[in-house]
Amino acid sequence: MFRVMRCDHSLLGGEWLLTPQRKLRGQTERETIYSVFTMLEAVRLVNSTSQIPDSEKSALFIGLGIGTSPTSFIHHGINTTIVELDPAVHDFAVKYFALPPNHTAVIQDAVPFVESAALSQPKSFDYIIHDVFTGGAEPTPLFTREFLHGLDTLLKDDGVVAINYAGDIAMPPPRLILNTIHAVFPTCRIYRDSPPEEGAATFINMVVFCTRRAGEPIKFRRAVDGDWLGSLSRREFVPPSERLEMRLEDVKGAGGENGREEVLTRGQEWRVEKYHLEAARRHWRIMRTVLPDGVWENW
Repeated sequence: MFRVMRCDHSLLGGEWLLTPQRKLRGQTERETIYSVFTMLEAVRLVNSTSQIPDSEKSALFIGLGIGTSPTSFIHHGINTTIVELDPAVHDFAVKYFALPPNHTAVIQDAVPFVESAALSQPKSFDYIIHDVFTGGAEPTPLFTREFLHGLDTLLKDDGVVAINYAGDIAMPPPRLILNTIHAVFPTCRIYRDSPPEEGAATFINMVVFCTRRAGEPIKFRRAVDGDWLGSLSRREFVPPSERLEMRLEDVKGAGGENGREEVLTRGQEWRVEKYHLEAARRHWRIMRTVLPDGVWENW
């Protein structure tokens, strides 16, 4: 049995419920249906110069979904702020997916929020998690160089950002988005949510971990039981396996003149959005294999 939050032809998240059958598999609590949501939590394990405890740290989430990762951060005692555009998503995450109430909810478009916060509270977050994909199309303004610069301003010097991006790596937009992320943050590592397989779909979920520390490679400390909070998914994906790591070169190019890599800037969102219809079609074909036809057609 499972419970999901649906938005059009996409799932914002979901959980495997705790049933007698799943208990026999070792499950002790509800588990996310998407591993990428627990993989995002590996930001807590990235090497840092700070030795302060979780209870003195703060996290900013851009996008909520069902709240898998924010719930984990709250359980770790981290002061958590969630920016979510749709009040219904926040309401459902609390009502149906046990998002704890002890967080700061900002029901607002993330673009003006980040612009304002970057001016009023720079370097105020230890962790920033950017997770806004839905329906085969990204909200493009949230992937521009200007928006990412705002996140960079909000991040502490030794902070870590994790960006969940889903796209078809055989099309130009993912490389353009990844170029832009790398242009803003000097040090990054990219992980996909499942190993590459010959003949598999090229539409994938990936997490990009970045820091502001140029020249200092990203490394993950060894996880302990407390990091996993009793979850099988976290035990497998926190930290992510090296076999899931990708290189920027693995993604189709979006080069510019003179061989320089192009980046996405404000006012140029059309460069990604012109691919949205085809990306949505490809994503929908995949989603039809995730749930039975009856679920999509009746609910």
